[in-house]
Amino acid sequence: MSEARRGVTALRGTGWVLLVLGVLGTAALLVLRQVTVIHTWHEYLIAAASFIPLLWLPLLVAALGLVLLLRARWRLLAAALTLVLAAVTAWPMLPGPEQSDTPQIAPEGTLTVLSSNIEYGGADIDEITRLAEQGVDAIALQEVTPEFEEALETSGLLEAFPHHVGTARDDAGGTMLLSRTAVELVDSTEGTVFDNLLATTTVDGTLWHLGVIHTAPPQMGAESWTADAAAVGEMVAPYAEENLLLVGDFNAIAQHRTMRELTADGSLRSLAAPGRGRGEGLWEPTWPVGRSVPPFARIDHALVGAGVEGPVPSYLTIPGTDHKALRVQVSPAVTDGD
Repeated sequence: MSEARRGVTALRGTGWVLLVLGVLGTAALLVLRQVTVIHTWHEYLIAAASFIPLLWLPLLVAALGLVLLLRARWRLLAAALTLVLAAVTAWPMLPGPEQSDTPQIAPEGTLTVLSSNIEYGGADIDEITRLAEQGVDAIALQEVTPEFEEALETSGLLEAFPHHVGTARDDAGGTMLLSRTAVELVDSTEGTVFDNLLATTTVDGTLWHLGVIHTAPPQMGAESWTADAAAVGEMVAPYAEENLLLVGDFNAIAQHRTMRELTADGSLRSLAAPGRGRGEGLWEPTWPVGRSVPPFARIDHALVGAGVEGPVPSYLTIPGTDHKALRVQVSPAVTDGD
């Protein structure tokens, strides 16, 4: 066999490998996106579904394989179409404009919340304090440990946020809400792996129902993952018509079955809904931060009731935690009669 023929054979072999792998990857992600009950079967399927936003990647691999398989006269056209496919599908994945933690002018009654999974209490308390000074009304914390609770006291943060509900725990289960205004615990989940709570607070005469959420991660099993999300839904359902905001670590992306069920009836919606512009909710991964693997999953969310509106959250990096923090600003929706 001549050298040229061996090169063509190798090229076609590579093309087939890429095409098959790309088609299989695309098919798997499409099935996970469309048949969400599969997510409840096993933790590995939950993890695999986390890559649904990256559907463009196996598509691109398959397209490259097809380019290598086509005859020379078609290869240039296929390559051009592949570049177009890459540009169209990857555009929403590109980072948006740099977001600022500077407070914006807001109408009366607006609630501003800083939410952070502080990873076993390891987040930088000084950075949290700095961010909290930027017009924040309440701080929603997940994975609060007794050591971090002591750090809150010594940092002086509790002087600015003297009202709080929730508890610290030695594991990742501690959940707390700190507030400048008085808070009252309304409800909490029972039997969930981590603490989830719902409280009320009043800002400028506007009563808010604020939930701090931390559901079980997939590695604790599909049953716990599903049950925790269902418990959160049951906890907040009676308050869907109120000024309701849920923030925290939901351990699920928007395409996961648990998140779809929470928002299925329209009583809750994400402030990072798709279609609000590049870098504004299309894909803003919040985990894992500061690891060898770049962030690939947006599992930290802000959900609001039907009567609440607000811009896309700001996603902020706090040293010492593998989650991005959310700065959320919401206000009662303005109706035609207002």
